[in-house]
Amino acid sequence: MTFTAIDFETAHANFPCEIGLCRVEDGVIVATKSWLIKPACFPYMNPWNERVHGISTADLVNEKSFEELWSELKPWIEDQYLVAHNAGFDMNVLKATLEYYDLALPYFDYFCSVSLSRKIWKHLPSHSLGNLCQYHDIQFNHHRAGDDARACAIITLKAFEILELNDVFENLNSVGVKMKRLR
Repeated sequence: MTFTAIDFETAHANFPCEIGLCRVEDGVIVATKSWLIKPACFPYMNPWNERVHGISTADLVNEKSFEELWSELKPWIEDQYLVAHNAGFDMNVLKATLEYYDLALPYFDYFCSVSLSRKIWKHLPSHSLGNLCQYHDIQFNHHRAGDDARACAIITLKAFEILELNDVFENLNSVGVKMKRLR
């Protein structure tokens, strides 16, 4: 059971201001890291986004751009299974950012922990990250990328534990969740 959970916080549209990554190896969280990112739209920050995550222009003034961070981020992503809570959003941010900086798309497969949680915890009225963390008593600082990525990884591990299988593909196939590839 090896995968990486990913989460972005954005300054505006698809311009990330923070990325969080949580690495799971053999079913155990081995590392969680987040990076603040000076977004390509700097110094503009969408006021609504800023209220959600609390990251301000002042927090980002001395940070590296995504392009400058890419060599450090790429090993967490390339040739991995990725999971994100509401993966469509995070994959769109990743793809748009890579395209903006003219960086090649890395090879990886991904799946969505929202889709997985809907299959496992059908009785819950909401499968938002906050609601799932409350249900599982997971303490985290919501809307900070590292904490959100770690929470996503924990929820995914809990779902896989219920399925009692040892392989990411087996787990997903057993409940009808699709593995996708960014193109």
